[in-house]
Amino acid sequence: MRLRCPVCHAEAALEAWAEDEAAREMMAILSALDATLGRPLVAYLGLWRSASRALAWERAVRIAREVLALEADAQRLAAALSQTVEQLRVKRDAGDVRPLTGHNYLKRVLEGMPQTAGALCVDAQPQRSAATRVQAKAHSATVDGVMRLEALKRRARGEAGHE
Repeated sequence: MRLRCPVCHAEAALEAWAEDEAAREMMAILSALDATLGRPLVAYLGLWRSASRALAWERAVRIAREVLALEADAQRLAAALSQTVEQLRVKRDAGDVRPLTGHNYLKRVLEGMPQTAGALCVDAQPQRSAATRVQAKAHSATVDGVMRLEALKRRARGEAGHE
């Protein structure tokens, strides 16, 4: 089965991705997460990629595990990831396109967040600019593509409980 990337429109065989252990592990991590955390995590992973190279599956798995270990509160982590991605995209739009090399920025954002992030997530939405909302929608297509890929994989395995 051939699938098309919703972002770059490259085609790849689902079987090829399923053969890659790190790719399977990354998909398992993402499929276990709620979309409110999975989407900003995928967007955050995109900040680790250089402009000219793809992020290796093994590295993506390592980074995702490191991020998920930073905070036990999924809502708080999701809010911190969203805020980090939004702020770093502004910097990238200004010309600083260097990929991330560590989690220090995310850690600083987490330190400044209240322990209950639910209200912060709701309050932060109206303050976003129109350009930021458009960017967030563009990344949701990536996550949606990954989620659809996972659903296809589960369906191919005949697993119950998928959408």
